[in-house]
Amino acid sequence: MTMDWLFADGVAPFSVALLLMFGLGLMEIISLILGASLSAHVHHTLPDIHHPDTHLDLNASHGFADVLGWLQIGRAPFLILLVLFLLGFGLSGILLQQLCLYLLGHYAHGGLMAVPSVLIGASNMHIGGRLAHRYLPKDETESISTEQFIGQTVTVTVGEARLGHPAEAKFKDKFGHTHYVMVEPDEDSYYFIEAETALIIRQEGQIYRVVPNIDHLIAKTRNLSS
Repeated sequence: MTMDWLFADGVAPFSVALLLMFGLGLMEIISLILGASLSAHVHHTLPDIHHPDTHLDLNASHGFADVLGWLQIGRAPFLILLVLFLLGFGLSGILLQQLCLYLLGHYAHGGLMAVPSVLIGASNMHIGGRLAHRYLPKDETESISTEQFIGQTVTVTVGEARLGHPAEAKFKDKFGHTHYVMVEPDEDSYYFIEAETALIIRQEGQIYRVVPNIDHLIAKTRNLSS
């Protein structure tokens, strides 16, 4: 039985996605044989939602951060999430095209089939990423959990944090890893501009509530007295 249909117009993008998925799996097996783990390397390279060298202006809303959180980016190993997306995208695309061939007698346009396939791939990332985050063993000696963000002192890096308007902030954990988070004041009686520090007191979804720390209060007092 010929497999030429796998690379026919409209089907090829989904076949390439599956081939890429198998290629990543093969690379992981080879890296494990050589005494390393490709997925672990990628995960430590991209440990957070925001890469340390990338600053995204997310002041206007935290919708983009919510989307990243829903996709489990920063919670599960990135390579696993990529494989999950490629599997959902490639397999659903091929199955949908086979359904079109059966019902219509020909394949649909690849771009048209890509829309539901992307949604299925993203859903696969969400479900599989949640399971990976919950059940995969974590290296507690090299990273901290989001629950341990509470009590950390952060520095605002992009924007101005006001109630209802979160800003990007960062901090370094005890292992030297930089974490980028979206912060918002706990009440509207104070706000934080770029380079000011604040203390995380709790988490609400993808947003971390912050209050002034002692350095912030001292700086404000000096400004008022000068």
